[in-house]
Amino acid sequence: MPPLRPPVQLGEITAEELKAYDGTDPEKPLLMAIKAQIYDVSQSRMFYGPGGPYALFAGKDASRALAKMSFEEKDLTGDISGLGPFEIDALQDWEYKFMSKYVKVGTVKSEEVPVTEPESTGEPSESTSRDIDAAAAAAKHTEDGKSETPAVKSDETPSNVDADIE
Repeated sequence: MPPLRPPVQLGEITAEELKAYDGTDPEKPLLMAIKAQIYDVSQSRMFYGPGGPYALFAGKDASRALAKMSFEEKDLTGDISGLGPFEIDALQDWEYKFMSKYVKVGTVKSEEVPVTEPESTGEPSESTSRDIDAAAAAAKHTEDGKSETPAVKSDETPSNVDADIE
């Protein structure tokens, strides 16, 4: 096996660009990412290179898969939203292992989806209506019979109060 080349600093690249470093081209370093941090894992080609037990992680941000200890294609992503505390701990362990063993050579650019504001129609949006409903529900009596709203004046009837809420 030829000697390892010194790590090449890539800077910030896209997830698509990272795929080119999956080990299929012997002229390129073998890279993978954890939490958007790209590491050169060329020294562990027997694990992460083609035919290795962890080859599917190469050329990708494998954060979710490592956290879940999963080899499923759907988990080969940098998206770690919705992970539980044990999975976050497992991911942290992997990150520490990579930080201590491999050279960091870049980061994966976050894929920001442009946010478009909905056009105002003059009508309340669905979320606004839900917020109003939630506020009205919160103003009603609690299970133990105590009111969370100020006491009704004696000259007001419950039907008048209910009409004001609607």
